[in-house]
Amino acid sequence: MYQHGTFTFLGLDIEAFHREDRDLSAQMAMRSQLLSILDSALKDAGLYSDAKILDRGDGAVVVLSCGPLRVLTEVVPRLTASLDNYNEGQPSRLLLRLRIAVHQGTAAYDERGGYIGRDLTFVFRMIESETMRRQLATTTQPIVLAVSEQVKEEVKAAGAEDQQSIPKLGSLSFQTKETRATAWTAQLGRCVPA
Repeated sequence: MYQHGTFTFLGLDIEAFHREDRDLSAQMAMRSQLLSILDSALKDAGLYSDAKILDRGDGAVVVLSCGPLRVLTEVVPRLTASLDNYNEGQPSRLLLRLRIAVHQGTAAYDERGGYIGRDLTFVFRMIESETMRRQLATTTQPIVLAVSEQVKEEVKAAGAEDQQSIPKLGSLSFQTKETRATAWTAQLGRCVPA
């Protein structure tokens, strides 16, 4: 039996996870590191016990009941700092570069931990879009963050203190499958080889 709720979705995807120089052992190390960084960021933000982490192998989607501003001001900065620390001194094949998306909306979920709905799908469309892939491929910063129009409206309405800790966002039009929309993006983290 399904229940319904409103959630904040945080999607993460590792760039070029299946690149030729990334054998199974490299992929296992990268996946483990990503999940460790994600767990730490959620714990440090006080959100781990509330988070439902849907593992995607080369990424994850986190379902949270808090608002998106808390994710942007508390989780994303911690993710960025941990990623910067991890990437320092890593060989190219183990560098983590991420596409991250934040969206708020509704979903249905069941007792097995499965989530479905258009808003959850929208997160996947953002992180999988060719436009976002290109944006990460053309920067040396390790993260491209995208937020949906709904989240951008919350950012605009945020207080001055929250505004200072949210990165400046620029618009990005994208189309993936049947989805055509505008996301708001920022590049984060210390530069690493693209």
